[in-house]
Amino acid sequence: MFIEKIRYAVTLKAAFLAFFVTSLATIIRPMMIEQDILFTYIGIFNSLAMGCVFVYLKYTQPKSWYPMLFTCIGLLVLSPITFVSGGVNSQFAYLFPITPMFIALVSNAKYTWMTGLIVVILVFCLFIGVGFFPDFTYENVPQNKTASRAIWLCLSVLLSTALGVQFNRIYGAFGNKISEQAETDLLTGLKNRRSIMTFLQTVIDQSRNQKGQLSLMMIDLDHFKSINDSYGHLAGDVCLKQVAKLIQQNVRDSSDIAGRFGGEEFIVVIKNIDAQKALDIANNIRTSIEQTSVFINDEIQLTLTATIGICTISNEQLTSIEHLVDLADKALYAGKNEGRNRVVVAAI
Repeated sequence: MFIEKIRYAVTLKAAFLAFFVTSLATIIRPMMIEQDILFTYIGIFNSLAMGCVFVYLKYTQPKSWYPMLFTCIGLLVLSPITFVSGGVNSQFAYLFPITPMFIALVSNAKYTWMTGLIVVILVFCLFIGVGFFPDFTYENVPQNKTASRAIWLCLSVLLSTALGVQFNRIYGAFGNKISEQAETDLLTGLKNRRSIMTFLQTVIDQSRNQKGQLSLMMIDLDHFKSINDSYGHLAGDVCLKQVAKLIQQNVRDSSDIAGRFGGEEFIVVIKNIDAQKALDIANNIRTSIEQTSVFINDEIQLTLTATIGICTISNEQLTSIEHLVDLADKALYAGKNEGRNRVVVAAI
């Protein structure tokens, strides 16, 4: 999720730069050199196309294929001006080897190879089309030099594609590691609070127009402060790790997510499940914590209990993260006031 946000931001900035540079070149170039009016018309069309792409990317929900969309449209608007300015001899042709590297930066290896193949085919078409399309730059380039440029251009594209794929693998592995570290609680191995809240917001956004229910649990260890005071913070850490394991064992791996909310408090998000089944999961978590002994240095045996507040709400009633967390939190503290070691369902 972290790396996808970076890729989307880079794609969005690239789209804006493409629009800005194309517009600027369309305005300034006629002032500096004499050119056929066709280039101005093509420049205006390309500027509008890039502007539309930028607006679409900025004001729609990010998708993994957005970089490929931007690249394909970029190649489509670049091709006509390249065809009528000398084909492979055009100054615009030198932009083609950059394309696979850009895709490697913002997408995956599969799309990088696809882009490289598309660009090589496009270069071949530019070479074949030299004799069929008029050259409005009016430059006469020998056929052997044109063929040589086409070959070197294809080799440059293939090289940039191979380097891009290699970079993508290294960058992807490194990015995934950073993303995992940024989203994981170091002590328990569960998701951290920021990651949980981001996930919860995504779930809420996706569920607004869908039928179903969402459950949220707030789990708090009872009398945890006394454990830290009596046995030390290292003993408290052992307890937190054990409780995290028990919570993870009782949630569904495919759709549920558990995290550490802060201190001795944990949070569990359960999607697409009715209130009774969510309550059963909460009771299983509470029971497993109560029935598991925690050993400190193989000498001290501790028995833990937990109080759980749970809120199950239909997708139509979802308004905000804060509202959902507040309902579960109020149920949690109601359980604390009632004597702890229990599951309390939030009143909606």
